[in-house]
Order: sequence, then structure tokens, then C-alpha cells
Amino acid sequence: MCPAIFNRLESFSNELLLDIFEYLDAYNLYQAFYGLNYRINGVLQSAHLHIFYDSSNENKPGWDTLISSVNPSQIRILSCYKDINIDNHFLSAAKENLRSLRLCKVYRPVINTIFQHFSSGNKIKCLSITEHSRFTKRSDHSLFDLILIDNAHRFTSLVNLSLSCTRYMNVSSAGSVRFLQLRHLSISNCYWSTNFLQLLQSNIPNLKSLKFIGHYHFLNLPSDFVLKRVDELHMNYSDQGSSRRYAIINGVQWQKLIENYLPDLRQLTIDFGDGIDDDIVEAFYTGEFWSTKKVNFSKDRHLSNGLLVI
Repeated sequence: MCPAIFNRLESFSNELLLDIFEYLDAYNLYQAFYGLNYRINGVLQSAHLHIFYDSSNENKPGWDTLISSVNPSQIRILSCYKDINIDNHFLSAAKENLRSLRLCKVYRPVINTIFQHFSSGNKIKCLSITEHSRFTKRSDHSLFDLILIDNAHRFTSLVNLSLSCTRYMNVSSAGSVRFLQLRHLSISNCYWSTNFLQLLQSNIPNLKSLKFIGHYHFLNLPSDFVLKRVDELHMNYSDQGSSRRYAIINGVQWQKLIENYLPDLRQLTIDFGDGIDDDIVEAFYTGEFWSTKKVNFSKDRHLSNGLLVI
């Protein structure tokens, strides 16, 4: 390191260094700063760390230094990209102070193995999973079921949950565990079904924000169904092809859904995807209900995409 930069670094307080170190990937952090002097090493061993595991960045000496120096209780965020052999030293952090877990393009067996390290008393608040596109069996439960039913006892502290499934899958019936702290849910490649909505109602009663990317259509829901606290809904329509094509929910049907089932809704964003019909758009400009709302609609002439924000 340049002497001038090192001298400037030495002038920083420990508190400021800790704040800076929290924003850096732990691997690069240790590569740059470990071994400079006793004081810096001490600060490193007190910092909250983000472990960023990526198979494209496999420098064994660097990882050996990190593994031998880090206390698992320091790890706040663990991000794993692609399938690699994650060291148990890092996974044991789930028993301590891990707050956020991100798994991107990871195979289902690896996800299951990772979950076995998490006790029911962990403190994970944020969970984001993008499933690998290969080797997912049709007999496997959906990623949604895997988290909220099969491993529900491990994730009762969740506040934010984001799931991207490899293919469209249905949600099974609701489980017994309730996620009272879960406020924000984003899910891709899931069917908009009665089971899905009833699971939200019964198991995630305090949900505030829902982002749904998938295939949805109008449902005749039970009379007692309501999502009381949801105030933000983002729907991204993904067409399933002509063999499974349903009519897209129009303005009249959305009015019914909001009035009957979403009493606290304040913001609705709809991305209609490709080939939206003008008739669907016009349905949001007619009637007294929509005349009292602020409706912004944009349509890309080249992509024929429609975006509605209320």
C-alpha cells in the first residue's frame, strides 16, 4: 500500500474504519488490509463482515487467510454465487449473528445442505434465493414450499424474502408456522393460485409489500379472504404461451380485488409484459373507482410492454 495512503488510513478512528469495512467484501478486505499492523488486524477481527463466495474467485491462500482469521460471529451477510463447496466455518455463523443470506444459481441439494446448519434460533432477517436452472426434479417441492413449509421453523425471524424458482410451480396448502415478522415478499415463477393467496393470509399476516412475477389470472376467492396490511403490490405478468393463456385481469376485476381483498392497498404497479391490448388499458380509465386514482400508464411502442402505476 502507498505510504501516503497508509498514513491517512492510520489517522482514521477505529469507529470510522469499522463503518468503512462493513461495506467491503470480506475477501477483498482481508487481501488489502490484513497484516498491515497490529491495530488494523484488531479492527478487522471486530468488523461486521460480508462473505462473498464466488467460484470464479478461488485464490486458496487468500481464502485460507480469511478462514483462519475470521470469527463466525463477525459475519452479518453471506452471499454464495454458483455451486461451490462452502466452508463450514462460515456456515456456523448462522448460529451467531448472521442477518442476511443470499444464494444465487445454487442447486437444490446444496440449498438443503446449507439449511441443515441453521437452527430454529437463528437471526436471519433477509433471505434471497435464485435457484439453479439444472437438476431440479419435477417431484421437488417448490422453492416457496421449501422455505415456508419444509424449513419454516428455521426462518421465523425473516423480514424480507425473495425467491426465484427455476420453473413454474404451485404452492401447496398452508403450513403450521406463522411468519409474524415477514413484511416484504418477492417471488418469481409461481402460479397465482388460491393456495398461494391463502398461505399469505394465514401464515404471513403482517405482509406489507408483495412483488409477484409470474402468471396470474382472476380468481373467485372465498368470501372471508382478505390481505389486510398489504399496502404495496407489484405484479409482473409473465405469459405462459397460448396453451395456457388466460385473460389478463382488467380494470373492472382489479377494482373488485382491491375493494374486497386489499383494503389497505396504497400502491399498485402492474407490468403487463408483451402484447398488452388497448382494451385492457382502457379498463383502468373507466368508472368512478379509477377516476379517483392517480393512474400512470406507459407503453413501449417497440416492445409493446405496458406499465401501470397507481
